[in-house]
Amino acid sequence: MSRLKKTKSLKSQLIFSFLIPFLIFSIVVGVFLVGVMNSILNNQVLSQFDNRLNENGSALAEGIDNDLIQNTIDSPDEYGKELEQYLNDFLKGRKGIQYIYVLARKDNQDVIVALNGSNDYMTTSPFTPEQRKAYEENKSVLSSIYKDKWGVHKSFFMPVKGTDSIVGIDMDASFVDTLQKRIIIYPLIFLMSAAILGTIVAIVIGTKISTPIRSLVTFTKTIASGNLRKTVKVKRNDEIGELAASFEDMRLSLSDIINDVRVNTKTINETSEHLVGSFEELTQASEQIVVGTSGEATGAEERAKHTETIAHMIGEMSKAIENMDNQTKQIKEFANDTSKLSETGSEQVVVIADQINKIKHNGMTTKDNLFNLNEKLEHINVIIDLIRDIAAQTNLLSLNASIEAARAGEAGKGFSVVAQEIQKLANQTASSIADISTTVTDIHTQTNKVLELNHQDLEDIIKGVEIIEENGKLFKAIFTSVEKLKDRSENIFASAQDISKSSDKTLASIQEIAAISEQSVAITQEIAAAATEQNSTVEALQRQNERLREVAELLEQKVSRFETNMDE
Repeated sequence: MSRLKKTKSLKSQLIFSFLIPFLIFSIVVGVFLVGVMNSILNNQVLSQFDNRLNENGSALAEGIDNDLIQNTIDSPDEYGKELEQYLNDFLKGRKGIQYIYVLARKDNQDVIVALNGSNDYMTTSPFTPEQRKAYEENKSVLSSIYKDKWGVHKSFFMPVKGTDSIVGIDMDASFVDTLQKRIIIYPLIFLMSAAILGTIVAIVIGTKISTPIRSLVTFTKTIASGNLRKTVKVKRNDEIGELAASFEDMRLSLSDIINDVRVNTKTINETSEHLVGSFEELTQASEQIVVGTSGEATGAEERAKHTETIAHMIGEMSKAIENMDNQTKQIKEFANDTSKLSETGSEQVVVIADQINKIKHNGMTTKDNLFNLNEKLEHINVIIDLIRDIAAQTNLLSLNASIEAARAGEAGKGFSVVAQEIQKLANQTASSIADISTTVTDIHTQTNKVLELNHQDLEDIIKGVEIIEENGKLFKAIFTSVEKLKDRSENIFASAQDISKSSDKTLASIQEIAAISEQSVAITQEIAAAATEQNSTVEALQRQNERLREVAELLEQKVSRFETNMDE
């Protein structure tokens, strides 16, 4: 996160937002005051000062003795003291007047005829522009305020009627200069005071507003770093206090969401572990089915071979019976051969019966394994429903987190990204669960088909057992007949007829057994194929479960960076 510049901070913006208009207002007020004071100074104070100076100058010009001035010009030593005394007397009681003097021009030289308080008369002194104007144009002239080595003055010059001279009065104008300086200094002091006061007020207001906001910024950074245990402590009854309360509500909601995600992630992991065990058991059961069906297929092939041998032998026996009429002389030999063949047939019947019983036993085992498989599938369906509910709850929690993040605005952006990742993981989990549910349904359907085929095969096997038992009885009867044939050759034809009939029945039974054996082989191959497919399905379920575990671990890593009160 980039560091916020001080000039861009809320406190600085508040200070400048208040201070700049305040300073502008202060400057305007200062300029206005300067203008007002200058107006008062020029229109009132200076006007009165000029009137006073004009009155004193007019009084001096009108009251001075014209002859005394002329005499002093002609004989300064004789009349200068008298003129000086007049000037000194005129100065008495008149405040603010500094100098009173008479100016003239003699022999083309500008001179000061007399000056109050000075014993020098007819002193050469060049006229100033105002003095020259008053002398040459013979009119009154009021100078501007000026400053020299004797101070700050303002002068009035007026011609004296009947003489070739003018009088001048210098009045002290230092107060005007002081006023002008104060007119500038006081507004500056006001402006500086206003700036200082405005700065202090702006800093106080900015600090009062920005301090709780900085606390909220620090709190937001703490949440962004993953710490959800720290509470917001801003006690205010304004919008900032309401914002702080909203931040605290957001923190509590986010903490609850993180805790729920942790619990649900742990549940998913535990469920995945349980599924791993179930899949292992299901794999073992599938392997047992494959082994059982492979053995049954081998037994069925052996049974078919024996059945073909029996059928061949019965055929040979039938041929022997047909030729019995022509070979009565060889009855004894045939009887002996028949005895041996019947004994062999009886033994083979026993072998066939054992094989059939094995097939029957394997069929029952397969049936039990298929029932166990159905139970496992039902258990898997229950677990899948549980995971689906957890995924739905996770999705709902992520949606609530997104809403809370949206309500938080810019502060909830970091969390908004985390909420979207949680929602994606929940959607992936729901998709995986749908695939697993479809696969389990397919397994369940195939298992039901296998159960139906196994049930039919068991019924056929039971019938085969009954036929074999009947064959066993027939072979015993053949064996008994052959023994009797040895003792009673006179009944050979009748016995041959019985044997012929029994041989036909036996041949038919053997052919039926052969057909059943072929069907059993086909069924067994189907069971083996279904078991192989089931094994593949279980492996796919295991891969899906591994993916689910990876998703749960990734989700757990995402929320592990957050610290809540449950971690204490």
